[in-house]
Amino acid sequence: MNLHAPPPKKPRRGFVFALALAVFGTGMLDVLPSLFLVNIAETFLGNSSYTSIAVAGQIATISSIAAVAFGLLSGFLSVKVDHKKLLLFGLSCIVVGSVGCYYAPSLIYMQIFYPLDGAGTIIVTAMAFALIGESLPLENRARSIGIVAAGGIISSAIGFTVAGFIAATSGWRSYLFWYVTPISLISIGLAYMMIRSGQNSPKANAKKDSFLSSFKEIFSNKSAVSCLLGYTLMGVSAVWAFFAPTYWGKQFTIQVQDIGLISSVIIVIHASGSIVGGRLVDSFGRKPTVLTSWTMRGLLVAAIALMPDFWSALAMSSLAMFVGGIAVSSGHSLNLEQASKARGTMMSLCTVFAFAGASIGVALGGIVLATSNFQLMGITFGALNIAAALTIFLFAKDPNKPQTGQEN
Repeated sequence: MNLHAPPPKKPRRGFVFALALAVFGTGMLDVLPSLFLVNIAETFLGNSSYTSIAVAGQIATISSIAAVAFGLLSGFLSVKVDHKKLLLFGLSCIVVGSVGCYYAPSLIYMQIFYPLDGAGTIIVTAMAFALIGESLPLENRARSIGIVAAGGIISSAIGFTVAGFIAATSGWRSYLFWYVTPISLISIGLAYMMIRSGQNSPKANAKKDSFLSSFKEIFSNKSAVSCLLGYTLMGVSAVWAFFAPTYWGKQFTIQVQDIGLISSVIIVIHASGSIVGGRLVDSFGRKPTVLTSWTMRGLLVAAIALMPDFWSALAMSSLAMFVGGIAVSSGHSLNLEQASKARGTMMSLCTVFAFAGASIGVALGGIVLATSNFQLMGITFGALNIAAALTIFLFAKDPNKPQTGQEN
């Protein structure tokens, strides 16, 4: 099998930008349960008590469940269905979800429509990276992955800023109408025009491939399985970012508005790291960049919680998020090359495993925080990040790197 075979068609200009905008669109609705949970509770339940907020927060839980389910489904469908069509379907889910949430007359309707964002997110993300693997030559993939991954990262930072401004003038639903829906529709149109159909040639593979063959190719490959396990541990460790705003408030008594500014700046730094990560992969290789960035990120996350004052903790957090961006893009680059005949399935599973890791991380972080403190939480998440790097070191390989008698 020739892993360096040229793609069947040269991508159109704007191909990478279209994918980046598509992935950008997956982060816009994530703002709802983070920023507007109190507003949602007041709108549909009449009050903002802790009980009402907890009930309203179930939309995020249901969305995570939908994401995992649709991630597995897209893993199956990617064998037979053109990846461009799956990407457009995922973007359509986000549009329907945003419109449905805008018009939702009750919380039940929010619980029906908001999970479409989770479903669309996991499909769009997986197919975007799969399309990069099928459409671009090997030497151009890592840099493009960094740019596309940055689109998803920076979406949250911009979304929080825009949402706060729009909601202050016309309510939380207006954020859906004036921002989420228009950008989602633009991303659909751009993806339709800029992405060629048939890159994965499902019809050509239909006779020899079955829905299970792609899963078999992945789970019979020790390197691919180790990447999935490593990405799960990375997903657990990444939950530190979920607890970070609480850490700033509790540890250093930072005001909410200042925490929002800090979070936005750090997210931009994270996105910058993702872009740089693509270039580092080109210079140093996939596996070395993964090992270095994942290990450094683990050490830095542990160090954040041990800093004696706010400014040293902020500096360490900024560095950790920059290295984390490199870790994200290099991880995607390594994962993408593990199963050349099942890239759509592999990237779908990576996203599913990352979601599973994040779910575990939220529960684990809550337990550690309830029984100890932020310092132990940081050390725990940092250690798991290093364990992820160790997993890659011991068992994973870059299939596109010539092997010289040693797997690693």
